[in-house]
Amino acid sequence: MHRYAKIPSLLGASLLALAGGTALAETAPAIVAASITTSDLVIAPQSVPAAPAGKLLTLTVDGVEMPLAPGHYTGNVALTVTDDIPVDYHKVMLHHFRAAAYVENGVLVPAKSVTAALSPQATASDGVLANAAITSHGERFNGIVVAGTGAYRIDHPVIEFTGNGGNDFAGYGAGIVATDNADVTIDRPIIRTTGAIRTAVFVGGNATVHVNDAEIEVRNGTLPPDYKFTVDMGKMMEVPWMLGLSGNVRATNLVGNGTVFYNRSHIRAQGWGGVSTDDSVRVRMYVNDSLIETVDSGYGCYSIGDSIDTFAHSIVRAADVGCIMAAQGSVTFTDGTLVESGRFGVMMHSGEGGGSLRIDKGSHLRARETAIEVKGIGTTVLVDGATVQAGNGVILQSMDNDDPFMKAIMRGEIPAGMAAPPPGVAEADKKGPAPSPDVVATFRNTSLAGNFFNARSRNSAMILHFENARLAGQIATSTTAPALGKEPTAVTYREIGRVTNTAGFVAGSAGVEVFLDATSRWTVTGPSYLRALTLAPGARLESTRGKAVMQIDGKTVPIRPGTYRGAIIVN
Repeated sequence: MHRYAKIPSLLGASLLALAGGTALAETAPAIVAASITTSDLVIAPQSVPAAPAGKLLTLTVDGVEMPLAPGHYTGNVALTVTDDIPVDYHKVMLHHFRAAAYVENGVLVPAKSVTAALSPQATASDGVLANAAITSHGERFNGIVVAGTGAYRIDHPVIEFTGNGGNDFAGYGAGIVATDNADVTIDRPIIRTTGAIRTAVFVGGNATVHVNDAEIEVRNGTLPPDYKFTVDMGKMMEVPWMLGLSGNVRATNLVGNGTVFYNRSHIRAQGWGGVSTDDSVRVRMYVNDSLIETVDSGYGCYSIGDSIDTFAHSIVRAADVGCIMAAQGSVTFTDGTLVESGRFGVMMHSGEGGGSLRIDKGSHLRARETAIEVKGIGTTVLVDGATVQAGNGVILQSMDNDDPFMKAIMRGEIPAGMAAPPPGVAEADKKGPAPSPDVVATFRNTSLAGNFFNARSRNSAMILHFENARLAGQIATSTTAPALGKEPTAVTYREIGRVTNTAGFVAGSAGVEVFLDATSRWTVTGPSYLRALTLAPGARLESTRGKAVMQIDGKTVPIRPGTYRGAIIVN
């Protein structure tokens, strides 16, 4: 085991001293052929040094990575020349990574590592990097990159970054990156970043990562003055406002075929998102015994494509949305997980759907507004031995997507801020047969107080199964309108998803089907409009007004066990 040494000076003897004992500052050469250190360096205006072709150059002062810019620098100053680390993102844009520590096939590669940015106490041996403290005040600088194959452990890194990242779909500028086929364990990390798309942990390729006992916090940065809003992957530097959110940094990102485990960790984001998946082929995320938070705005988790996010014995506390599911993305909350959201509990959108939401084993979903909102896709929901609460009284809402971008795409338009329809989502939905457009939900071993509305009934049915369940609420087809009476825009983005329902029959509707098993009870709190109703022997159908009344095709019929079809009104 050895300690990292600071890079020795290659300039030779110090410069002549002036009268009075003050040394002349060294002037950075135009081309830095090899790494140099000094105590006094001047980078003249319009004379920013560069590395030789095929190399990269990094400035550090007292071990802190700094922007390579004109100025007078004193202290332990280093200009470090490293080999290029090219990352070709989808063959669309080429990034040149610089990292304090670059690990390949389980071995630290000095030629690709800016060791001057590693703390003196950092040690590396036997597949372990320990006690690395890395501070960056520049942009697009990575802390630790682990690539290639084999197992590697990072023990107690402390990473402090200020400045924007470069591409959070590729991990460009992230605190820790795992890629290729690396198997990485990160123990006791402390990572704090302030900057747009300055991700704390990035997992991509076919990597598998275990993050244990982490303290992670990311804060918004300042967007470049010439930045224009875009949702194009690799160029996007802020959360798409069409999600009803704000912020410009997500704490973590999982892409490609990666797998990540967050154990006993606290992950906190000011805006945008806590734990995210994106640009996925097949990704899996497991969050255990952890706290995930977004403070000013944002979601707790995001699941897109062939993605499954699983939370066990954890807390998700989100300013806006507990979790967002897109395309085939799926989410599970289990083992007493608590989800608390300032607006929507779970929101589903984009693509054709086909994913599933599972809430079970004593978990709790609490939303200040709608608990589960399904926008324009088909899905499957299971609530088993768990509770779901909605502040606005809507447990489950199916509706057309009110995202202005999605509406434009459905019209065959490419909206401003999008160069082309996003890759990945459409392709993911085309794997295998097309998913059902229906919203199928089962509520088992639970008690619920709230309403269920299918406002997308011309395109999909809502099929509800209640098994050993108690429900007090209204179930109906409906039509929706924006809560403020106007379609949401980029200015009123927080109104996206907020609607009012008018219950009633809808012409050409696929409707709502309800199944009550022998141990379930439904207390109707308002006129409920159904296409089908099945009551098992022992099921109870009641009304807050007393005895429930059922009409089918305009005729009152007795409520008995059986299956009924037609234009059903229960009140």
